[in-house]
Amino acid sequence: MHYSRAIKFNRYYAGGPQKPSCSLLLLTSYLVLILFSFPAYASNLPIRGQARGESKIKVGDKAPLITEELQRAHEEGKVIALMLGYQTHCPWCDRMDRYIRFIMKKTDNFDNRVAFIQTQIEHAKLIPPPPEGERLKAAYGVEGQPWLFIIDKAGTVQYVYKIFISSDVFIKNIGGLLGEDISMDILIEEDVEHKTLEKKNHDKHE
Repeated sequence: MHYSRAIKFNRYYAGGPQKPSCSLLLLTSYLVLILFSFPAYASNLPIRGQARGESKIKVGDKAPLITEELQRAHEEGKVIALMLGYQTHCPWCDRMDRYIRFIMKKTDNFDNRVAFIQTQIEHAKLIPPPPEGERLKAAYGVEGQPWLFIIDKAGTVQYVYKIFISSDVFIKNIGGLLGEDISMDILIEEDVEHKTLEKKNHDKHE
């Protein structure tokens, strides 16, 4: 077969060079628009897991108890550990949530005299915080997460921490506000449980 005829033959049976359809062009343009506009939008959101600056509410200030849960805990005469940050949204939020929940569980919420309350205050994977989280963020004047405010029975902020607080300091702070020494033996249990969990995760991935 002649060379030029072979080319014509191949083009005919292979469909030859085709012009892209209008629908394909529109779809491609739409995808490109999304890909290039997304980072610009995401960059305007707060950085997850990075508490920044200083809070508006300082030690010695009256805590804005502006949610139902906070008001109820205060009316019940409880010390309040208020965490602004949610465990699924940043590594430090997750770590703080896990060990505080462990302590609360092992002490039965310090004999039901302490309330641990937390809420999301920043976007996470484009999921906005709930209305109460936005209100608390504005009331406490904070940026990023996590933040921890420890509030006494009178509703006064006694301790403010951002990003991290160790278990022993947390227990000591709570004990001081309750007027008693809390045993640190719980930290041994926490360490054992943490190591057991780590071993299980390690064995699972072997």
